[in-house]
Amino acid sequence: MGHFQDVLRLRRQQGRLGMIVRGMVLLAAPLATGCAPMIAHGPSVHPGFSAGASATLGTGPTYENGDDPGPLYVGAGMVHAAYGWRPVRGDLPALRVGVQGPVPGGAGADVYVQAPRAWLGPVAAGAGFLAEGAGRSGRVMPYAQVGVENAAGFGTHVVVGQYDQGRRQFIGYTSHERATVTWLSAQLPASSGMTIHVHAGLARGHVTRQNSNSPTPYIDEDRWVGLGGLSVELHRPRR
Repeated sequence: MGHFQDVLRLRRQQGRLGMIVRGMVLLAAPLATGCAPMIAHGPSVHPGFSAGASATLGTGPTYENGDDPGPLYVGAGMVHAAYGWRPVRGDLPALRVGVQGPVPGGAGADVYVQAPRAWLGPVAAGAGFLAEGAGRSGRVMPYAQVGVENAAGFGTHVVVGQYDQGRRQFIGYTSHERATVTWLSAQLPASSGMTIHVHAGLARGHVTRQNSNSPTPYIDEDRWVGLGGLSVELHRPRR
């Protein structure tokens, strides 16, 4: 009987996730095609399978060549799935391995290791890396994450990451982008198996663009974009 109820609960959550994904992607898709790298999970690893959807919007200055505020990106809709390993022993680290997309260059992989819970008490912290795309169009962002969460699942967390996308070749020009991305998020449990993350962020970096036949960049400046986002995560019910 208990197993049957778990199956029914999972199917209801999958139906709600499907509606959420469609709504969030339709909301964000007309606004842009990518976003500053986003960490859509909290610092405490949920055991087992989890899945969700995110939407991000951005705002920033319009630069002289018409970029608004690129190429740090202004918004995106995204889906993600992951599996977490959380040992019963509190003196061992936890691991989360996830995938997400669409992102510039295709799909992304997110690997995160949480420090042993016995080390930090009520604080959850860890480090990971987010790899998006492949080859010259891809980027890798190492990041650190720390936060607090109460027994009911309410909490807050901070993520700081940095990436250097390298020099990419386009038709007639090359582009180089590097940035530091900071996210501050509130964690709100909608149910025992669903968590909502409300994000506010800032991407600040430097952009260089150069014509293929010129030794001098025509863009060589610092840029920034303010970010806001929402993530919905379905996971194993809290006990």
